[in-house]
Amino acid sequence: MRHISLLLIFFFFACADSRAQNSRSAQAYFNRAIQRYAKGDLKGAIEDFEIAIKFDPNLALAYLYRANARKATGDIDAAIADYCRAIELNAHLAQAYNNRGNAWMDRGDIDRAILDFDKAIEIDPRLALAHNNRGSARLEKKDLDGAMADFDRAIALDRRLSLAYHNRGTLWIIKGDPSKAIPDFGKAIDLNSRYASAYLKRGIAWLLQGKAAEAQKDFDQCLKIDSSLRARVEESVKKTRQQLGLEQ
Repeated sequence: MRHISLLLIFFFFACADSRAQNSRSAQAYFNRAIQRYAKGDLKGAIEDFEIAIKFDPNLALAYLYRANARKATGDIDAAIADYCRAIELNAHLAQAYNNRGNAWMDRGDIDRAILDFDKAIEIDPRLALAHNNRGSARLEKKDLDGAMADFDRAIALDRRLSLAYHNRGTLWIIKGDPSKAIPDFGKAIDLNSRYASAYLKRGIAWLLQGKAAEAQKDFDQCLKIDSSLRARVEESVKKTRQQLGLEQ
């Protein structure tokens, strides 16, 4: 009996040591994956997250970040599956709900996206990105007041969230008030001087205000940052001039 007890003790410590070893290995690969992801090496990051998961199948953050990497490669279905698994393992990961909401947005499933953003905000009411993203989803649903409330809240929570200023500026244009859009796009540009879309949309706002010279400066800066936007700039200018009755 004593011999059996010693074997059981040995087996317990051996299993514990094995689990600890697997945990350390999982963390090492996870850390390297994060570094690769930060450097833009998505393929390498995904490979390391996969190894981390093999060592520790319950490592929720590995699924979350692998999902982020997969989404960045355009593999939305695989990303959603990983977000779902991360949530199964840790139902309190607000970022997983937020990011899955973005993936649903990419799929055009706005209702599911809003449900996920709602859940992210329920878990972490101070997650500015979730408020911003829900605002974008509400804008897609033509809920302009709901979208404005979300963009306002996102900015109140994070004064450096350039995306929220950009999105609120876009909403001001939609609501027919370009004078309020201009300072929002200006703030977005102050926070991110290479925000090409903010220059483009501020240019549109200037044009709606009848200030063609200021508009042209912004269009030029937009194209200086990203010349691939030329067709979009030209189309936006054409539509705005038609809206103003300046051309047929």
